[in-house]
Amino acid sequence: MPRRKLVKAGWVVPMDAERRVIRDGVVWVEDDRVVRVGTDGELRQGEGEGEDEEVHSFPRHVLLPGLVNAHTHVAGAIFRGLLEDRPNHFYGFALPMEHYLDADSVQVLSMLGIAETLLAGCTTINDMFHFPEATARAAAQLGTRAQIAQKVYDVDLPRVGDGVRDYSLGRGMAKLEANVRLYETWHLRESERIAVRFGLHAADTCSPELQRAVVVEAERRGAGVHTHVAQTAGERDFIRERYGKSSVALLDDNGVLGPGTLAVHLLFADLADVGRLRATRTCAAHCPACVTKVAARLGPLPQIREAGIRVGWGTDWVSMDPFDAMRFGIVSARLLTDDAVYLSAWEALWRFTGGAAEALNWEDRVGTVEAGKKADLILIDVDQPHLSPMRDPVPTIVYNASGRDVTHVMIDGDFVVQDRRLRAADVGQVVADAQEAADRLWREAQATGSRPGASP
Repeated sequence: MPRRKLVKAGWVVPMDAERRVIRDGVVWVEDDRVVRVGTDGELRQGEGEGEDEEVHSFPRHVLLPGLVNAHTHVAGAIFRGLLEDRPNHFYGFALPMEHYLDADSVQVLSMLGIAETLLAGCTTINDMFHFPEATARAAAQLGTRAQIAQKVYDVDLPRVGDGVRDYSLGRGMAKLEANVRLYETWHLRESERIAVRFGLHAADTCSPELQRAVVVEAERRGAGVHTHVAQTAGERDFIRERYGKSSVALLDDNGVLGPGTLAVHLLFADLADVGRLRATRTCAAHCPACVTKVAARLGPLPQIREAGIRVGWGTDWVSMDPFDAMRFGIVSARLLTDDAVYLSAWEALWRFTGGAAEALNWEDRVGTVEAGKKADLILIDVDQPHLSPMRDPVPTIVYNASGRDVTHVMIDGDFVVQDRRLRAADVGQVVADAQEAADRLWREAQATGSRPGASP
């Protein structure tokens, strides 16, 4: 017999095409799928009450689809509070510091980052980093849905900040082989909650030969590609000087762009680049909170939007509250366009639900609460001063809520967060383990200097 759950909420927002808000709504879940969505009366027509039916009632909550975080480095939580006020934070600090990471520290830090995203309502992440098998193990333990990729590159990352990009194809092929092993070990594991992409780090940290090799391995397996594109002025200038074209054009010429590729950031893309993305049906990811804080640049967001390119939003690293990111996204877009009503709360929420699912090519399983989709749901407690009185739940939540207002998270029909507590781990222990690992890495970095040799 199928396991049946009825999840009732004061407001159900399926994020479907009709933009419905169902007062006193119910989501009928069987096993890992949504069967029906509506009011209790609609769902009960012709149906008796099942003896083994579980009923979960949340009269002062808003039910939403699980949030889809289109771009993360969950283990990058190690840089929390260390980047935002630091000049040359990326090339001069973060990339050299990554040299000290190992599999043990990445697993512990991934536990922390995934705990943060889960507790904030993200049921799906799309991650690329060092030692991704450690992130996969953390994702499996905590029960999140994830697309995961190896960080593939063939430069010495710590030296990129000095303008040195000494490509070593052997180094890159070793990283690519690690991505292949990751695919063979983890793709469609954990009841298919974990999938594997191929992680081409960036246009300037991967030689053209490596870019083409990544495409070959990804296409051989029907896997997607996850890549940063046009993310820094240094990348833009180097690519222009070396190849006489933009980062987007270089990736396009090497076969990287396409419907299975997610291009992240695009801060230094131009209108011709937008045309290439549209022509190749490449998907994009925007991380408004991260780039607004540490890059002070947004790129051609209005043009990308007008071109109809599939765009999902993500948190990137350091701060991983999706509700903060929604507000950063709205405010920064309105400042960019000088339009006080440009980009609504509904669209911001869509970019973390159905829009992000489309960008990850998972719109058939997540992103909305509809019959046949995976039962990935979140519940937000609105019985609080900052979320009351309640009239229209979407703008109320987008402009006022935080991840700390999420009380329950369901993935595949099972609660992985209940009453703000992780089911599979003790948050206090996760935090303590992450602090210990970070302290060790910081000590090692201080003992050997800030500009180490070859990166991991």
